[in-house]
Amino acid sequence: MRHLLRIADLDRHELRFLLDRADHFKARPLAAPGLLRRRTVLMYCTRPCARIRVPIETAVARLGGTPLHAGSGTRERVRAGRLGEPSQVIGAYTALVVLQIGDDAEAVRFARAAHVPVLNALTDDHHPLQTLADLMTLREHLGDLRGRKLACVGPASNVTHSLIEAVALTGLTLAVAAPESAGPDPAVLARAEEAGGGKVIVTPDPYEAVKEADAVCTGAWPVSTAATAALTPYRVTPDLLSAAGPDPIFLHHLPLRRGAEVEAAVVDGPASRVLAQAGNLLPAAQAVMEALLTNRLAASR
Repeated sequence: MRHLLRIADLDRHELRFLLDRADHFKARPLAAPGLLRRRTVLMYCTRPCARIRVPIETAVARLGGTPLHAGSGTRERVRAGRLGEPSQVIGAYTALVVLQIGDDAEAVRFARAAHVPVLNALTDDHHPLQTLADLMTLREHLGDLRGRKLACVGPASNVTHSLIEAVALTGLTLAVAAPESAGPDPAVLARAEEAGGGKVIVTPDPYEAVKEADAVCTGAWPVSTAATAALTPYRVTPDLLSAAGPDPIFLHHLPLRRGAEVEAAVVDGPASRVLAQAGNLLPAAQAVMEALLTNRLAASR
């Protein structure tokens, strides 16, 4: 049984396969309309996120299935110490489970007990589906990722961790600019260093991070006046973007606040690929679901 809980669950062949299939589904949205015919996919969400829910529901529908929801209400939540039995029972009803929950350890326990594939669509520390959409967008606009540089500016997030894990599989250079108190998880960095295959740079200086970058990305900041004031040096401005390489593109892991983590002139300007990036969540979800349901990841090695 294969699951996708984090990018590190993949090898470089599997990652390339998923990106190629995502490109295929983007060109042919209804390429596998019978894969989930008369079958259901459970979306178990204790941290529901509409920007993820909509493309996943659409992906399920395009594959011929029906999405079901549980977990957003307190009475529906599964107790952390009693995951095994509910995971197994759910497998009797559904073809696949999509998780949007906080605790990564809970996601791992759920997957270990499940009798069907499990896809992590959002946890506190990892976001493999968003990262697949990011890499898909980078490939569309930059071509081969090997030797390219991506700069992530602002507090490290679950997407930052997934991108760090993707470095070893793609040959990317990833520069993370964050305050020392909001940097990436040292354990994720250590595993990436052991894996090799790319380069991760962590610096408190956003201008150092974006130097010679082909793409610059950021994400939502904590919603508080104090946080915004402390993070102001990490705002993506036209000046910061101009310090990157020639013709860099800009990505954002939505939702965004113009004037907080990014200025309107950047997100609404010619460098922005934010809408394409958001749209790529849909074919990325189709590709992952197809691969998990047909066991094609192992065959791609």
